Amino acid sequence: MRQARSARGRAAGQGRSGGPAPAEVAGGAPPELAALVDLLGRRFALGLYWHLRGGSLPFRTLAARLDAPQTQLVQRLRELREAGLVEVDEVGEYRLTTHGRRLQGVIEPLAVWAQEWATLSPRQRTPRGASTRGHDEP
Repeated sequence: MRQARSARGRAAGQGRSGGPAPAEVAGGAPPELAALVDLLGRRFALGLYWHLRGGSLPFRTLAARLDAPQTQLVQRLRELREAGLVEVDEVGEYRLTTHGRRLQGVIEPLAVWAQEWATLSPRQRTPRGASTRGHDEP
């Protein structure tokens, strides 16, 4: 029981002593970033987020737009709510929270970048003179 409690504390950003956890990296990425990318990378999560950028929507509209199984949408909406990105408004529609709207300032420029990147040919994506390996890669 004690181990489970201390593990939960570390997952919530606390170190063993109860203070802030040291900046640990998971696979080379900050754990907070890895957690967000994992959340938004789950099936239909980014699509739900993207559709909610324009304002509140009822569940049926989201389901129709994503053409997704309702059980998966319920699960993703629950995860997005638990993450503090989505909430249910007073009429029962889903909308972005303040934190969810702040994320738009990151996601929308990334979407623009991705559109530009997608138009590049594989040859254009590799700079002239670049090897197929990155710096310091075997």
